[in-house]
Amino acid sequence: MKILKSSLLFISILLFSFNTVVDHVYICDSKSAKKYHYKKDCRGLNACKAEVVKVTLADAKESKRTLCGWED
Repeated sequence: MKILKSSLLFISILLFSFNTVVDHVYICDSKSAKKYHYKKDCRGLNACKAEVVKVTLADAKESKRTLCGWED
């Protein structure tokens, strides 16, 4: 029974750590850019010739951007 309680506690902590809230993302401030990125140093932003800007996730989705394939 003690092992079961320890296992449940570990699983709960593990699930909580993966349930982080992302409220800001990074985008390439170019008219042709169509993706958003969780990390400013994402590989998908290497080709950005414009400025990399931090925006809210809601704004990125509202502008019809989708998650970068490197972070999917």
